[in-house]
Amino acid sequence: MDQQVKKNRFSIIIIAYNIEDYIQRAIESVENQTFKDIEIIVVDDCSKDKTREKILELCMKYKNIIFEKHEKNKKAGGARNTGLEIATGEYIVFLDGDDYLSNNEVLYKLDKVIGKEKTDVIYLGFQIEGDRKELVIPSEETCTKTYKVAIDKYPNPWSKCWRREFLKENIIKFPENRFYEDVLFVYNGIMKSKSFKIADFVVHNYISGRKNSMTTTLSFKNIDDTVQNLKDLLEMREKEYTKEIDLIIKKEINMCKKRLDIIEKSLFKNENQK
Repeated sequence: MDQQVKKNRFSIIIIAYNIEDYIQRAIESVENQTFKDIEIIVVDDCSKDKTREKILELCMKYKNIIFEKHEKNKKAGGARNTGLEIATGEYIVFLDGDDYLSNNEVLYKLDKVIGKEKTDVIYLGFQIEGDRKELVIPSEETCTKTYKVAIDKYPNPWSKCWRREFLKENIIKFPENRFYEDVLFVYNGIMKSKSFKIADFVVHNYISGRKNSMTTTLSFKNIDDTVQNLKDLLEMREKEYTKEIDLIIKKEINMCKKRLDIIEKSLFKNENQK
């Protein structure tokens, strides 16, 4: 009889692009966890600085890192998909390379929250730092499907822990080469989930306002990708209507307007000062 290969409990997928000053902190926040039943997957999405060299140095120091590098930039969605294709863990935790796990016990505590049940998604607490400070701790009130997909200010994939087989069975992946790829992934993941738990403690420290990050630099590419998200959501609405999809479509239309306003103010800044 073939011996069954034991799966890791967690696959931690770290994505990296031009973050040479941050990537070591991210990787070591995982390496230093007291809970060791994990695999660490680092995906470099064609960094132009010394990020890749930093990762290779850390691979020499820590022998358990699985390192993948893109030859063509696929943005965050493509990098996360690469990580998902490699991952073998029971549960997926995403970590952006400029963020980090809050302390050395978070995966131990998360494992205890999950227990022996096969929960599709676990909502995680996080601390925002950088140009603003905010503590976000999930609760029963903020973990309804309606709240999470349509009201939540932070519809990101890394503030959730995902059961890998659930994502695979439902073919839940990220759009590639697109900004705001989180929107469709999170909507699909939450709406298709049948069970959830709450980790009511800080798991991630999220850095806000980092110079040259996607959220601080807007262009018409951002608008194009917002519109593409809207088109995809409208197609999904035709196939399977939910009350939540109307709410998220309205939310994305408002975001498109807001982003256009920011670009307009930036383009005509000097003219407005006359």
